[in-house]
Amino acid sequence: MTVVTVSRELGSGGNQVVDLLCERLGYCRVDKTMLSEIAAEAGVDVKAVLTKERDVAAKPRLISDQMTSLYSRQPAAFGQGRGMDDQTYQRIVRETMQKYAREEDAVIVGRGGQIILRDWPNTLHVHLYAAPEQRVQNLIARYGITKLDAQRRIERSDEQKRLYIRNLHKNANWKDLKYYHLAIDSGRIPAKAVVELVVTAANAIAPG
Repeated sequence: MTVVTVSRELGSGGNQVVDLLCERLGYCRVDKTMLSEIAAEAGVDVKAVLTKERDVAAKPRLISDQMTSLYSRQPAAFGQGRGMDDQTYQRIVRETMQKYAREEDAVIVGRGGQIILRDWPNTLHVHLYAAPEQRVQNLIARYGITKLDAQRRIERSDEQKRLYIRNLHKNANWKDLKYYHLAIDSGRIPAKAVVELVVTAANAIAPG
């Protein structure tokens, strides 16, 4: 069994690559699926979880009481008005991700999988990127937005990812290649060719 983690830039064509990769390998895609499981257990809707995740990137040092109720397995450990600390949040995300990594062949998308599972055997970490202008053009084609709107979305997305990884993983840089086995320009290389590169690498490290 090989687990693949994918970190991708907005506008790099990463979603298409992930979908094709899951189809090619017969793997489960873990992104909102992971949040759905947490949401179901907590009795809240997935949109609420996604909103709170964005809050982590914006204000990583102080998470609301709602976030505490959502993620904490021991709510009594947090007094009224206190925020969940970074270590507690990180632990819960890590344990959820590791659960999927243990139980099934999976492509884990985002949320620092390349760092959380960095030392796991039979795990391949992939980063997908593209040239800035290519990212802009991809967003314009996909959403029918202006060039300025596309640029703003990309800047906002990059900053959120930068803050999320930096604040939860000891100032780590999500662009640092030491966290990845493969870094692929998915804006220049066609999605099907990217998938073949990843599959070849995944098969090479799979247990015999």
